[in-house]
Amino acid sequence: MDAELTQERGQIAAPSLTAVLPVFAGTIFLSAFLLFGIQPMFAKMVLPKLGGSPGVWSTAMVFFQAVLLAGYAYAHWLVRRFSVRHAALIHITLMVVVVATSLPIGIVAGFERPPQQGEFAWLLLLFTASVGLPFFAVAANGPLLQAWFARTGHAHARDPYFLYAASNIGSFLALLAYPFAVEPTLRLATQASAWAWGFGLLLAGITACAGLCVGQSAEASENALPAAQPVPTGRKLHWLFLAFVPSGLLVAVTAHISTDVAAGPLLWVAPLALFLLSFVIVFQRKPLLRHSWMLNTQLLLIVCYMAMMVLELRLGWGWELVLHLAILFITAMVAHGELARLRPSAAELTGFYLWMSLGGVLGGVFAALLAPLLFNSVAEYPLLVVAGMLCRPGFTSIRMRRWQGIALAGCAVLVSCILITREWARTDMVRSFFGIHRITETKDARFRMLSHGSTIHGAQRLRQDDGTPVSGRPEPLTYYFTGGGIADGVDSIRQARGGRIAAVAAIGVGTGSLACQARTGEDWRFYEIDPAVIRIATDPARFTFFSECAPATTFVIGDARLTLGDAQDGSLDMIVVDAFSSDAIPVHLLTDEALALYMRKLKPNGAVLLHISNRNMELASVVRATAAGQGLTTWLNVPVRSEANRQAMKTAPDVALVLRPGVDPGPIVTGSWREQVGQGTTRPWSDDYADVVSAIWRQLSAK
Repeated sequence: MDAELTQERGQIAAPSLTAVLPVFAGTIFLSAFLLFGIQPMFAKMVLPKLGGSPGVWSTAMVFFQAVLLAGYAYAHWLVRRFSVRHAALIHITLMVVVVATSLPIGIVAGFERPPQQGEFAWLLLLFTASVGLPFFAVAANGPLLQAWFARTGHAHARDPYFLYAASNIGSFLALLAYPFAVEPTLRLATQASAWAWGFGLLLAGITACAGLCVGQSAEASENALPAAQPVPTGRKLHWLFLAFVPSGLLVAVTAHISTDVAAGPLLWVAPLALFLLSFVIVFQRKPLLRHSWMLNTQLLLIVCYMAMMVLELRLGWGWELVLHLAILFITAMVAHGELARLRPSAAELTGFYLWMSLGGVLGGVFAALLAPLLFNSVAEYPLLVVAGMLCRPGFTSIRMRRWQGIALAGCAVLVSCILITREWARTDMVRSFFGIHRITETKDARFRMLSHGSTIHGAQRLRQDDGTPVSGRPEPLTYYFTGGGIADGVDSIRQARGGRIAAVAAIGVGTGSLACQARTGEDWRFYEIDPAVIRIATDPARFTFFSECAPATTFVIGDARLTLGDAQDGSLDMIVVDAFSSDAIPVHLLTDEALALYMRKLKPNGAVLLHISNRNMELASVVRATAAGQGLTTWLNVPVRSEANRQAMKTAPDVALVLRPGVDPGPIVTGSWREQVGQGTTRPWSDDYADVVSAIWRQLSAK
């Protein structure tokens, strides 16, 4: 009789068990897709608030890691304290609250303008108020559903970690889809609406998973759970460290590469996608890439990196990007591979994820928050690269003796100390939320330069070619030299207005070179988001453009899209947009909304001059299309570059001049500037839409 009853129960349970795996895997996949889809989407919404700074994404990663930790702790609490039935009731209620109060995603009221100080804390509050609850609810699903799956009695219930791979595949695909499919085709409002519908579908999936789990017999549920074994504290701390290193390295690498191209989803998601891909691979039942391969490759990459840094080699942006991403991916593969090897039984699954998430949060906090306070340079980068060596099993690969691994790690530490000491020796460096600013002199001591990332943002001549010191009014150099596109554009508008531009708004300070283009009787007001840059430019011991050319200059601190809005409509004769973050131009200063703001602040015969030089993106067609969409006229200069100018620290810039139809642009009409007719083939950019991928592709195609 008992056998017959057991057989009958098995026949009844079979259909539901057949449905268990696809329902759970599909729900976990969707949850992860939404989890990592919201990150670039909302960070892009926030970008205009803080000048497109890479710090926005660094802060976003720390916030999302912290909320992920909270979600994992919440899941751990539900699994430990409640039955599946009661845990499901609590969690589904939470998700219903999210639907009723927090969707669709958007920036909540009260965060219209950031403070001049404390940007990190302000951003954290903004993220918490706007997306904290939805992200928290979704973040808990991964470990919670895996723990529920372990109670279903399914054949694979004793080892549910393979579902973690499904989760990371969803995350990986979400990140790839955003810059290549979502961002180029959908406006932000449409993205937020689609995410809300996806959340509703996820709620249905969670309900189905809970129903399948509760529907299994108590006997099957108990049999599916292995006995919990105490985990030593040392093992937990080891998990934490193995998660700490790649998480910190992720923030450091992302900040580095997004500084030199554009602060936007494309450059954000590439490192994060590789980071997640490492999880996908190492938690497979049979990983595609052997752990021993990763250990050996890590050694090779560290040798290459250290050699490049010590010898100060420059491989070109493309190859350096490949190297940095490779270091991140291989280090993540080594550390996460060790995590996969040291994972506990399913009974400790949620605790394992909790410690792993805590390590991720601490790594992100170290790189995004503590490092800028501790170091003037990016010293955290080589430190984390070396820490990646400590993630190796006994500091050695399968084919290497222990003493060899320790010796190599010691060499790496020594080289890192040399690199950090060399950076500290360069005492004239300033680090802020917006990046690292270096003031250096050329080897022949003729010029002093200000650089951010790999881009020089201004230079001043200190000595003539014969070594004679220079005194008096400084000569504008780099992009601002007399005869260059910026100087010509300003002078052309001045001549068209009878020799005087009454009121000028200049966005971006740099070294202050542009101040020497001002003339007596003209009111030039400079808008700058980073107070550290203003301190550098107004310090006569560093640069004298402001002190010699415009000592009474007025500075307005904050993002120009916000602060320029305070200017009186129709009050300006000219707006000069010269805002850089290394070689990246903040995208939100080139959008349709930005151009509409400029036009509103200009007089009827006013002009906007945009500096659009960029090694990695072609922006002229963007300006042309966006201006044409508003019925405006665009003139583009044809830069002439020569070796003589390069030797004299003069760089020909790419410049666009935008005016209302019929407004006289001045003498440039007979020069090397060209009027652009029509919108062209490029789609106008807006706050809701910016196709960075196509801009990069156009620049690559032109080379």
